[in-house]
Amino acid sequence: MFPADNIISVESVHLSEDEKKDLKRLGLTMKTPVKVKSTEKGEQIIHGRFLHITDIHPDPYYKTGSKQDGFCHSGKGNAGKYGDAILGCDSPMVLMEDTIKWIEDNLKDKIDFIVWTGDNIRHDNDRRYPRTELNIFEMNQQVSDLMYDTFKNKKDPNLKVDLIPSLGNNDVYPHNLFSPGPTLQTRELFKIWRNFIPASQLHVFNRGAYFFQEVIPNQLAILSINTLYLFQSNPLVDNCDKKKEPGYKLFEWLGYVLKEMRSRNMKVWLTGHVPPNEKNYDISCLRKYIVWSYEYRDVIIGGLYGHMNMDHFIPLDSVAAYKSIRKSLKGKASSKDVEDELVQKFLVDNLDSDSDSDSDDEDDITEPLEDSNMYRVFDENHDEDFVRVQGGIPSGKVKYMETLRESLYATIKGKRKSGTSSERYSLAFVSASVVPTFNPGLRVWEYNITDLGEKLTKKTQFEPWDSFFTGLETMMQSFEKYDIEDEDDTFKINENDDLATIFKKKRDKTFPLPKPEKLPLGPGYVPQTFTPERYVQYFADLEGINSGKKDFSYEFEYSTDNEIYELGTLVVDEWIKLGRKLGKPIKDKKKEEEDDEGGKKKKKKKKNKKKKDGKSKKSKNKSASDNAEDVLQKIWNTYLKHTFISSNYENKGFG
Repeated sequence: MFPADNIISVESVHLSEDEKKDLKRLGLTMKTPVKVKSTEKGEQIIHGRFLHITDIHPDPYYKTGSKQDGFCHSGKGNAGKYGDAILGCDSPMVLMEDTIKWIEDNLKDKIDFIVWTGDNIRHDNDRRYPRTELNIFEMNQQVSDLMYDTFKNKKDPNLKVDLIPSLGNNDVYPHNLFSPGPTLQTRELFKIWRNFIPASQLHVFNRGAYFFQEVIPNQLAILSINTLYLFQSNPLVDNCDKKKEPGYKLFEWLGYVLKEMRSRNMKVWLTGHVPPNEKNYDISCLRKYIVWSYEYRDVIIGGLYGHMNMDHFIPLDSVAAYKSIRKSLKGKASSKDVEDELVQKFLVDNLDSDSDSDSDDEDDITEPLEDSNMYRVFDENHDEDFVRVQGGIPSGKVKYMETLRESLYATIKGKRKSGTSSERYSLAFVSASVVPTFNPGLRVWEYNITDLGEKLTKKTQFEPWDSFFTGLETMMQSFEKYDIEDEDDTFKINENDDLATIFKKKRDKTFPLPKPEKLPLGPGYVPQTFTPERYVQYFADLEGINSGKKDFSYEFEYSTDNEIYELGTLVVDEWIKLGRKLGKPIKDKKKEEEDDEGGKKKKKKKKNKKKKDGKSKKSKNKSASDNAEDVLQKIWNTYLKHTFISSNYENKGFG
């Protein structure tokens, strides 16, 4: 992009009446865009919106009118022109092409950049059409060319709308398998994505297929993470703790980049294909992801992911991550008491234990810590059905959502233990896919640009990114030589050592140091420039489109500020409150079961009058409780409807 000292002018842009009507049609807000002129990129209009698109899975062998149980490749059946929700086939080419055309016609002039989180290749699910490495390179190139041609400027080769791709588990050969670079695949991917990746990051990308793009000069960046190095289903990698593992190298790179972003007072979104949870990530990778998100909560806004084809959000608990780290250090610390002391210190230092407002949990912040291997998100009997890795009819997804509700949403802590701004937690947002696992979906995020003009005009000087990456490359190469030393080197922990000292002694650059106390919380936690304010979810009603009742189009499905969710600005605290509502019936039920098991003392009978009065009061309380339960059930039902992209999957008996 362009550095701050190259900015010529910044001014507000007046919206025409037609533009306002168009925004209203799409369910978007009437933001005042900012026009920026620079010597490097010319004129750029920043709208305060971006698009998230994921999991296109185009299938060149798809045949309209073929059989679904033959993956829509042959036979006589009911396969619709644009594909059919739930029935298990990949995307017809026309679905991809008309989706991109709809974005061009409706959103291109209203968004600043596109987060594009992978899986641009069909699933390897039909032995009659086996995937080859050449097929995968060719389709990646075809989809890349389509995206570039659609979103470039008409007069020059630069992109009008920045595209930030991420590598999907089906974008490689064989699927899920991706080895440390440089390899043929990393080199070919760089050629295919050459229009999207800064040239100065060639060496970094060749090492691991990760990079970042600065989408607003010296203000906002998108970090594209190669999640295949964190993915448990990739047998070519092991964990994120050994120095020679690519996941370790990824976090090492992430640490240097985040540190530089902090020094420049920039904000970032983390993006990738596979979202962070215990099923997807190796535990050593998951806890590192969470603690980096926590310690850089002044910089990181949130995480944007695909892969799972379901619209939902995942709260990530930093305390659980640190407890898991404590467990991994057993035998290396001087005593278990020291470990407990360190984690307790973390809790007291980093969470506001004096904040009792809106608390829904009575436990003290220094309660004894149970031994924990993070948290369980999955019913072990449904592991095989959980992720739709190779295509086919989705099954067990309602069960997954119920397990997620029980294991994550119902265990979210109250205000006192979450922190004033729920800073104990970070969030991963999983968006709907284009492939018709359910209905195709797209998401437009809107974010705060109120004070952007003032920020852009500040003439802060930084070294060019080319210089930074040259230095980073030299530094990482030198560390590779240093890392040849024994990986199991011992170290001693003293009783007064804090976490920062431990990590220094351990010489592990892939764990972050604690966030400096003087740094305020970032836009993911406190409303400010770049805070996400709302998003609008669109979907394609395939049943209506294939039947001819509707022309192909994406239509408004919901926005986060609707009357059910009632989310204000999309800071973490708002999502955590919603998570508590989603989990409250489960939490209440568990509490009732525990009370029943513990036995309740029967109350003495009272006089008739008091009994009647008590019965009347009890009846009123029960009525109020029933109404509250109805409201919570309505929220959950709406959430499930949106999780499955208005396909009615939750009511069709697929589990």
